[in-house]
Amino acid sequence: MPNADASTMNAANGRFPLKRTDDGKAMLNIACGARTHRAWNNMDFSPYTRLASRPRTARFLHRVGVLSDVRYGRVQQVDPDVINWDLRNGIPFPDDTFDVVYHSHFLEHLERGVAPIVLRECLRAVRPGGFVRVVLPDLQALVKQYTDAFSAYERGSADAKQLHDAALYELFDQMVRTESDGTAQQTGWVRRIERKFRTAASTGELHKWMYDRYSLAALLKETGFRDPAARDHDTSAYPRWREFGLDTEPDGTPYKKHSLYMEAFK
Repeated sequence: MPNADASTMNAANGRFPLKRTDDGKAMLNIACGARTHRAWNNMDFSPYTRLASRPRTARFLHRVGVLSDVRYGRVQQVDPDVINWDLRNGIPFPDDTFDVVYHSHFLEHLERGVAPIVLRECLRAVRPGGFVRVVLPDLQALVKQYTDAFSAYERGSADAKQLHDAALYELFDQMVRTESDGTAQQTGWVRRIERKFRTAASTGELHKWMYDRYSLAALLKETGFRDPAARDHDTSAYPRWREFGLDTEPDGTPYKKHSLYMEAFK
């Protein structure tokens, strides 16, 4: 993922005004999907992003059955000001712009050699004293889920098979699935057509690598960040983190179980 050249960056800066929170912070959520906050600068390169700014098109596609109820609901959740941008062109803002750059369940979808390039681009865009917050599946937690399920089998627990199946699914499904999860939720002719043209690989759903708190901390240091520290889903160096609802549900529970949350500073 090379940095964008100067002409591309200048054009992008003209198109994408910088939003700030009510306390003056500039926050960036890359690869945001449908999980956005309206006070943030949200960025993604997906059908949800493109449809969020075209509500009439989204309504029509929902009415004719191309968009399922689930997909249509996700489109409606997206910030209508979301930036439709391919991160292979870099982050389209100048150096030292943001107080926080955040991405959730994104890094594990990248090849190992690409992940450092993305993190260095995050480092460039963060101001001195700001930080990156990385959220991704926690390999340690997933392995523990598996070993606990294995122990349940050895104890003869009645729910051992259910626990074991769930643990294996969490570990391996997104490494090996062929059908896109969104396609699997479709029905009838839409699913039949999508299965011909959309795969889990083509939609970027497959996991390319896994991290624990040691390997992620090492990667952050290698790319120039300092003081990496694991956090909880509702804690951060930014005291108001929970207000944004990016890692938490309304009741305060984690948005995604078995996640690792880590922050590191510039």
